[in-house]
Amino acid sequence: MKKILTLICCTILLAATSCKKETIIGPGATTVFTSTTGWSFDSTIGNNGAYTSDIPMPEIDNYYDNHGAVLVYLDDSGTYEQLPDVFDGITYRFVYTKGHVYIDAQNADGSKLTVAPPKLNVKIVLVQ
Repeated sequence: MKKILTLICCTILLAATSCKKETIIGPGATTVFTSTTGWSFDSTIGNNGAYTSDIPMPEIDNYYDNHGAVLVYLDDSGTYEQLPDVFDGITYRFVYTKGHVYIDAQNADGSKLTVAPPKLNVKIVLVQ
């Protein structure tokens, strides 16, 4: 009986110690308010090309590629809308790399955008 009880206790102990839950709590987030820096046409994006704005962000380093997150919002008359989104028939999306956030704009219906979008106010949140 002692052997069975010992075996049951060891099994419970082994099961309880074999599970590991890991939670990483970072120091927080950084918010940067800026504007698009001008638009250039890039014919390699989508079927009809798109306009792209390069926003320099030296705060984005290799850490964000491995552990962090970058969120981008556009100011729509005092209300921030998270990208990707559609404003006035134009689809906006973003990508980021070390040191840069790129915002792309193209017509929501897939046709070629004939005029560059206006200057936009942007909120970029870097989550650690």
